[in-house]
Amino acid sequence: MRRYNIYASMPLVGRYELMKENQHPGAEPEDDYWNECFTWQELKKVIPFLRSQGWKFELESITREQTGGRLHMFSISCGVNHDFRTLNISGMRIIMARDFSMNRTLKESLNPIGY
Repeated sequence: MRRYNIYASMPLVGRYELMKENQHPGAEPEDDYWNECFTWQELKKVIPFLRSQGWKFELESITREQTGGRLHMFSISCGVNHDFRTLNISGMRIIMARDFSMNRTLKESLNPIGY
């Protein structure tokens, strides 16, 4: 089974990482990461909303085996050097987070993939 990460870019604002609210946090970070990713059915609700707002977005497909050692930005920062917002889309609570601590060109030169 696959799940998906969403990255949304808004003009003049920056790139946000989107995750759904984890209703049941657990002891294992991999489980929390997996529960914060979107299923295909959830994407069918979120993507039309992003398109209607004029946002550009990227999808990253992920499998359960790839979750080892990964964390969403919001999970580790809780707002420190990060801007975050919440949205309600079709009954789902979505958290949007972006890093504003480092210049984007400098950050991309350190890690060409982004975050």
